[in-house]
Formats: sequence, C-alpha cells, structure tokens
Amino acid sequence: MKRTLLLIFTFCTMPAMADTGIDVGIGVSATTGLNLSIGYHRAWAKSYLLRHTGVRIDFASVNPLKSAIDSAIDTYMRDGRSVGDGVKIDEGKLDAWHSSILLDYYPFSNVWRISAGYTFGAAKLDSSIFGQVANAPADRFYFNIAGDHYYYAGNDFDGSARIDWNYNGPYFGTGVDVALGCRFGFYLDIGAVLTNQPAKLTLDVPQSQLYIYNIENKGWLPVTIPQLDADVARATADANRKLSDFRIYPMVKMGFLYRF
Repeated sequence: MKRTLLLIFTFCTMPAMADTGIDVGIGVSATTGLNLSIGYHRAWAKSYLLRHTGVRIDFASVNPLKSAIDSAIDTYMRDGRSVGDGVKIDEGKLDAWHSSILLDYYPFSNVWRISAGYTFGAAKLDSSIFGQVANAPADRFYFNIAGDHYYYAGNDFDGSARIDWNYNGPYFGTGVDVALGCRFGFYLDIGAVLTNQPAKLTLDVPQSQLYIYNIENKGWLPVTIPQLDADVARATADANRKLSDFRIYPMVKMGFLYRF
C-alpha cells in the first residue's frame, strides 16, 4: 500500500511540463457537441517562442452525443412549444460540427492564453410547425405569405422549417489551461468565428387543403405549386436578409486534458 501511494505521489509530482508538451483534450462544445483537441506547448522550455506559444488542432461534432441531444430536445418540445395564436414548434433536430487549427499565445503564464486561427463548420436545425388557431373560424385557418392571403381547410396546418449555417473564417478567442495534478488539467475556451457566410432559412408549406385568395376573381382557389413556391421564396428571402446581419458564430468549449 505504501509503495502504491509512493508511486502515485511520485507520478503526480513529476515536472509534467518538462515532458513532450503534447496535450490531448476531450470535452463539450456548447454549439457543436463532443470536442476533441490535440495541442503542443512547452511551458518551461528555455526558448521564448516555445514557452509562450502553442498550437492546437480542434474538432467537434454532435454525432457522438446525438441520441442524448435529440432526447433532450424531444423532452423540451414534448407536446409542442407554443409561439402564440395556437402555433407550436416541435421535433427539433440538431446537426453540427467544426474543425479548427489554432495558434495560442501565453503572455504571462502557462494558464491564460489568447487564441487565433481558422475554423470550418456547419450547423443545421430542423423543426416541425403545426397548430390550430383557436380564434379563427371553425373551418378555416387564415395566414399571409409575402402579401398573399391563404387558408387551410379544417383550421389546422403543419409544415417544417430549417436553418442551415455552413461557415468558415478566422477564429479569435481566449481561454485557460488549469493543472489539476497527475498530468491532468481543465480547459476552457470562449471565442467566435468571423464569417461572411450567414445562416439560411428554408420553409416547407404543405399544399394539401391550401387555398389562395384570387384578387381578380375575388374568390378562393386551390393554390398551385408555382404560386406557393414563389410566395415562400419571397418570404424566406426577407428572413434571410435579416439573418445576413449575423456573421459571428459563437463558441464555448470546456473539458479535461492530459499531458504526455
């Protein structure tokens, strides 16, 4: 027992920073799921460059945690989340990933760092939209798309919406590496990707039992696919113009690392 404790004590008190300087980290990213990283930093090297700088490659994906994430979304969305007027959103599905190559600068110590690099990634959110408007006439649900008047027979409807964000650009952030002992540590990163590629919204509006008001005939007619597609395209174009104002993809990552 004493020998075991002595070996553990010796191992945990070894000068961990005098080794290869290679770190392997595993944790979670708030926007992209399970996060893995490999870095190199020699905090006690004689060279100023090695002592104050490091490099990392970083990858994250929701796929290893997808079942848990989808289950959490399903629990939150159970029976639908109301957005007003009887309209609800449910069945949210998230897919996301990113990969980065980063340069770290440690200005004062081996704990706090400033990071810069380049990141590629994507995020996709799918959801279903359904509802029945309580205050509408019993046999009709009215709504507008791009200035045209529509209604669903039966006063209910269903559709879907998707937001896609395929982004790449320079990453800037800051973070800390905190030693916990036995060559283990804790890391935290907070930063953002600056990109010229905004998110895009697409909508699926079912044609079944859908009618459009014809101004010339002053009556309701079954909608045609070209009419519906044109109105949906105009509506999503307006939404996407607003989404184009958002060109920053935030990132928060934390986890544990081991130094070899």
